[in-house]
Amino acid sequence: MPQTNKPISIRWAAIPICLLLLTLMLVGCTSSSSTSLKSSEVTLVTDPSAPIANQPTQFTVQIDNADYAAMNAVVQLQINSNRSLPELLDTTREGEAYTVAYEFRSAGEYTVTVHLSYDEDHYAFAKKLSVQ
Repeated sequence: MPQTNKPISIRWAAIPICLLLLTLMLVGCTSSSSTSLKSSEVTLVTDPSAPIANQPTQFTVQIDNADYAAMNAVVQLQINSNRSLPELLDTTREGEAYTVAYEFRSAGEYTVTVHLSYDEDHYAFAKKLSVQ
């Protein structure tokens, strides 16, 4: 009869150990993304500041969050207008910023969406842009 108590006591001891391991795994997963990127931490600048149709425009994306700025990202710009299909531009990292040149075909209102892709995160921030 004493042998039947041993398997039960081992099971009862295993339950707290399993719960502890599960808790440690969950804490490890949630602590990896302690901060998220906010739209106020992503700056999109154009040169010239007021783009002109049929002339080159230089786009610069700056990330003002130390955690995300230190990581490499795939940064793409999506150009949308009511008159044409969307275009997706791949940027190049230059120092602390990501850049790409683009020439708008016509004047009008555009929406430029900045897509930032990290290993486990994707962010998209849109900005309205008037082209003369």
